[in-house]
Amino acid sequence: MKHIKKRKTRFILILCLLLIIGFSSISFVSYFVANNSLNQYIRANTLPLTSDNIYSEIQRDVLPTVIISSLMAQDTFVRDWILDGEQNIDQITNYLLSIQQRYKTETAFFISDDTRNYYHSTGLIKQVSINNSADDWYFLISGSQDNYDINVDIDAVDKQKTNIFINYKIFDYNGGYLGIIGVGLSSERVKELIEYYQTSYNSQVYFADLTGQVTLSHKQLTTLPNLHQSEGISDIADEILQSPSGSFTYMRQEQEVFLNTRFVPELGWYLLVEQIGKPEAHIQKTLWINLFVSFIITTLVLILGNLTIRKYQHRLIMMATHDKLTGINNRHGFEPILTQSIKIAARNKQALSMVLVDIDHFKAINDQYGHISGDTILTQFAETLSQNLRDSDSLCRWGGEEFIFLLADCNAGNAMHLAEKIRLAINATPFEINGEKIIVSASFGLSQYIIGESKDKLIARADSALYRAKTQGRNCVEQA
Repeated sequence: MKHIKKRKTRFILILCLLLIIGFSSISFVSYFVANNSLNQYIRANTLPLTSDNIYSEIQRDVLPTVIISSLMAQDTFVRDWILDGEQNIDQITNYLLSIQQRYKTETAFFISDDTRNYYHSTGLIKQVSINNSADDWYFLISGSQDNYDINVDIDAVDKQKTNIFINYKIFDYNGGYLGIIGVGLSSERVKELIEYYQTSYNSQVYFADLTGQVTLSHKQLTTLPNLHQSEGISDIADEILQSPSGSFTYMRQEQEVFLNTRFVPELGWYLLVEQIGKPEAHIQKTLWINLFVSFIITTLVLILGNLTIRKYQHRLIMMATHDKLTGINNRHGFEPILTQSIKIAARNKQALSMVLVDIDHFKAINDQYGHISGDTILTQFAETLSQNLRDSDSLCRWGGEEFIFLLADCNAGNAMHLAEKIRLAINATPFEINGEKIIVSASFGLSQYIIGESKDKLIARADSALYRAKTQGRNCVEQA
């Protein structure tokens, strides 16, 4: 442990030294660039003023939608309608439609936390589900501490449209959480505004979120997928994202670019305004030196970081993908294996079977012998399963006393035979606790993959078969 700490300290000291040298060099070079009066004027006066003007127009054109969503969240009609049990869908539909028409928004919506119904200005369109990745945004916002959030997403009704959604939480009169309501503004409308800003102020305008991902830009701006990946700006991306506002200079395509940034708290995004400077020979030479020094420093930091982190990478992967108690795959590690196995089976039209195993009366074992002894049983049980499976099979601790194994190129008949063999092996294995040997049994649920079905369906069928095995007296194998 001391050795690890010593190496870690040495790495941090080296890293800090390199960064200090790097930033000192960049600052020293920037000092000479600042002597140019024209560039100084652009950096200190023109860009900040342009940024302020654009921000004022954003407040006029975009931010009213935030206020609209806030008023919707405070509307007593909406609260009362929810608290009355969401009985008349036409009432909330008409309300959302009136909001959409009155304020000329692209959409208006409400999602109930009680029923998970997604109400739209066109009616009830669906129910959000934690199992649907398209609905992840709802559960992320519901679990956050903020009262509202803004995100860019595909319209729930018109899949061809991308909207900026202002999502506000609704609370009852006692502060209880009821759901999320809000409106959507067409991202095309915002892009038109950006084009107008660029034409009016002769500057490049775009928005980036807190991670540096460009969220909205003019349609011709395709070179900035992320600030950390963009030429020149990548070296200052972290500095930009750590400051509420700032002025920067960098090189892109052999041109000097001046950048002014400011954080727009109402949107939760950074507004970035660029203007290309007028290159001169000595300025270009200075900035080439700047980029060269930054490149060398970044390269050295990456090399040193890679040499250190690589030694711990395998351990971190094992911790993330394997169960700490039994040493076999956990759910996180099993998911990609299952996904890949299903793809191979579907592509090659091979058989693929899944077996879900549950230790019988495990709670009674815990109650009688204690949880530490229960952990011993789980470890021995996993070893017994591993010993009876092929190298090509995949074993996972599914949760608690449940295990799951995947049998590649194995049909239901062969899987049934193997599961029965393992069941008998478990019955014949004396599990030892504190010197006492006890007999353990298990119930098995088996399902064979059907081409085209989802992995969740495959698991659900195995789970149903396992439930049937339990209801029929346990210590048996049932096929879906």
